[in-house]
Amino acid sequence: MLDHGGEIFKTLHYLSNLIQSIKRPLGTKENPARICRDLMNCEQKMNDGTYWIDPNLGCSSDTIQVICNFTNGGQTCLSPITVSKLDFDIGRVQMNFLRLLSSEVVQHITIHCLNTSIWREGSSEKPSEKAVRFKAWNGQMFEADGQLRPEVAADDCKIKDGRWHRTLFSFRTQDPQQLPIVNIYNLPPSEPGKQYHLEVGPVCFL
Repeated sequence: MLDHGGEIFKTLHYLSNLIQSIKRPLGTKENPARICRDLMNCEQKMNDGTYWIDPNLGCSSDTIQVICNFTNGGQTCLSPITVSKLDFDIGRVQMNFLRLLSSEVVQHITIHCLNTSIWREGSSEKPSEKAVRFKAWNGQMFEADGQLRPEVAADDCKIKDGRWHRTLFSFRTQDPQQLPIVNIYNLPPSEPGKQYHLEVGPVCFL
């Protein structure tokens, strides 16, 4: 009987700790938050940096390491596997839950260019017919003459003077299904004296 009572006490203690970990997540691998904003809502004084999240609150094997940007309201930011590719190390289930818990998402992509334009040509104020196009996560397109258009913060790739330049694209949407960007079309072919490379920024959910 004493053993039975001890097991009940252990179970109650475990459940109590489990409830506390859900109510007050620490953002560790052992006690992840659903999203970074949950850590802010718990009235804990948190610094921007690396934390662990588990959007579906499932098994611990699918927790995700993210950058929490509390300065910008508690953004949950996923970094690409490498900055030169549009690949993110997150499963579809966790991504879907992260989207359900978010109302806004933003991503920045920089294209570095050497003697090749990717948006505007020369002195033209309008994007060229060969301007790059961006495929959203849900299949929609961000393009110069489309319903969805990227914000172009700077476009120096039109300068062809034998030096490296860059064009900065920003994507901000209240439809979390649209980001991250999964493909880029109309990138210039590699030729002698003409090059480009990508710098893929994190995708940040809020």
